[in-house]
Amino acid sequence: MSERQTRSNRHLQPSRNKKLDKLLNVLIGIVVVLIIIAATYVFKWQDGAEKAGKDEPVQEQKNDKEDAKEEPSKEDKNGDTAPAMEEPIEETQSPEQNIASEITSDNPIVDKVITNNNWKPTPTTQTGQHVSSYDDTSVDWAEKIATVTAATGIEQDNMIVWRIQNNGGANSAIATVSTNDKTKMYRVSMEWVDNEGWLPVKVEQLNTLNGAY
Repeated sequence: MSERQTRSNRHLQPSRNKKLDKLLNVLIGIVVVLIIIAATYVFKWQDGAEKAGKDEPVQEQKNDKEDAKEEPSKEDKNGDTAPAMEEPIEETQSPEQNIASEITSDNPIVDKVITNNNWKPTPTTQTGQHVSSYDDTSVDWAEKIATVTAATGIEQDNMIVWRIQNNGGANSAIATVSTNDKTKMYRVSMEWVDNEGWLPVKVEQLNTLNGAY
């Protein structure tokens, strides 16, 4: 090899080294940029995950509040408390309000004795001094029959009047009656109330008419 070629090779070697250095620097720069991009992406992904984790409880809290709003309110729109269900009130009755009372009797022809505090006098059309009448065509007799009907429930067209008589006083009477088929038999005691009419005071349910009057 000549001395000229040796010098030429020595001259070209530094130039190649410079190009190689530049290429390495460029590659290093690219790698650094890629690392920065990758690191930035990782950081952003972590930040997004943390934010998502923080946002979830807030969303649940919002949902809880919405659910609370959807629950029916115990107060109406005017702020008044909704009325509570009213409990049924038990009505108590005094002895005067009892509808009827039934007791047994020592009398063998009487099945039971019925009294009723709600019985009212049969309205009368009579005026002036009252005189009890046992004439079956008189007004007083007709009002006695109406009183028996009210106390026993037997209508006049289904009633046999066996006897109506004085019951120990001018203003007291007793009537023995039955249904037409004699399946129901009663003895009705009544008293006269001035300016009001005859008031039934006792009804005896009979099991026979023998000895009833």
